[in-house]
Amino acid sequence: MPRQKTDWGYIDWLEENMDESRAALNVGVVTIFPHAHMNPHIHFTEQVIYTLQGTGYSLINGKKIDMSIPGEILHWEASVIHEMYNEGEEEFKHLMVSCPDMVKFDPVHPDGTGGCSLSGQEAEEYLLAAVSGTCEQFLNTLHYSYAIFNASGMLAKRTRVFPEFCCLHCMEEISSGEAACMRHCVCYPFYEEMSFECPYGATVFCIPIVFHGAFLGYIQGGYAHMHIVPEREVYIMPESSIQGAKILLRQIAKAMTDYCEVCQFKKQLSRQELELADTHQYQEVLIENLRNAENTMTDLKINNHFLFNTLNQMASMALGGGMVSLYQSILDLSCLFSSAVRNNSSMVTLTKEYEYLNAYLKLQKLRYGERLFLNRVIETDMEEWKVPFNFLMPIAENAFIHGFSQEEDKRFSLAVREQKEQLVFVMENNGTRPSREECGSVMNKMRENSSHGLAMVYRKPYSVYGENFSIEFAPGVPDGVRITIALQAERIL
Repeated sequence: MPRQKTDWGYIDWLEENMDESRAALNVGVVTIFPHAHMNPHIHFTEQVIYTLQGTGYSLINGKKIDMSIPGEILHWEASVIHEMYNEGEEEFKHLMVSCPDMVKFDPVHPDGTGGCSLSGQEAEEYLLAAVSGTCEQFLNTLHYSYAIFNASGMLAKRTRVFPEFCCLHCMEEISSGEAACMRHCVCYPFYEEMSFECPYGATVFCIPIVFHGAFLGYIQGGYAHMHIVPEREVYIMPESSIQGAKILLRQIAKAMTDYCEVCQFKKQLSRQELELADTHQYQEVLIENLRNAENTMTDLKINNHFLFNTLNQMASMALGGGMVSLYQSILDLSCLFSSAVRNNSSMVTLTKEYEYLNAYLKLQKLRYGERLFLNRVIETDMEEWKVPFNFLMPIAENAFIHGFSQEEDKRFSLAVREQKEQLVFVMENNGTRPSREECGSVMNKMRENSSHGLAMVYRKPYSVYGENFSIEFAPGVPDGVRITIALQAERIL
């Protein structure tokens, strides 16, 4: 097995070829020399740790975590500041499992076919719009080091978080945008990933931001030491973390190009609005376009944290030998994402919608085990009805993200029944019980199309039925929340 050497110890990787283009799990045995110290560093991926031998401890965002119990399993979240100490006279060893969220990067070359022709001003406008949009959505909450530049190499956005080494040597220059890494000479435009080394020995990765063949700019990050720097105390980043840094930068670049797609779509709708003004066709086309766009954006809101927790559970089961459960969980995850990707219609049978929700609930059952109790009562023939695709799962997902935050034992129930040519869905959980005033406030935010997490629960049926449906958000009995939805659903003849 390949060994990565550092100044504090070494890592024996179980994977012969650490190629991030095909790696799913990164697994290695970490050895820290007696009385050695792993310098503070930022995690780019979540990690599962299994102590093998020795006495040591970690500092996670300054909090001390004992790691001296052999066989203990620990979990570090992404974006934490981590450092580790070996207190003993023998080597401290632990098994490390990390699972980066894989994003495939396809280099794009401008060949004049299939791309869009953008002027320099248009490219700048798209980049600034993408920076603003992604900052509002998630960039401002990331505890990672990055800087975004426009097509001319001018700094457009940078994070406030940089590695300790960078802060010690270049913080003043970073604050003014004059750091050597930010003023590095790069030939513009470029369409493939590249990297360079700063004067202090840190490797910086550059990922181009390319929209329909047009170079908008690039994002740089990493700022990682990959080898020992003479006469300087540096943290040598593990290869799995290097992969995680690259993947994170690709995700940010992908999010920005996706935002550019949304901007372009809005421009196309504006042009259609001008072309079809004052006609009946204008109203029909615009409503259909908005409805399709709304359904697509709603269905693509997948909780990445839930996905990674599920993958962590799979990894733990694989290490423990639970192969049957692992196989079933992979099938459930595959079913969930296959339905989301392959479904091209806004309407599906109630059977398919129930299967989609059930796959999600089975994965949550994998995560919480005996602490999760599920109850489902179906009092209708599900093959007889058509309903909107993916309007049930966001309710369940909201319960697991927000409703169960304080509950050890979690209960979730679903009831479906016919009532005067309507389909009635009742979902309940045993989380924190809101007041009626709080429920009323949530309902108002849902109807106002705000950024509230349950807004998509209202928008999905509204895009199909208009005002011909009802939804009630109420305190549960004796605790939790009850959500009741009544639809004028279409019966299949």
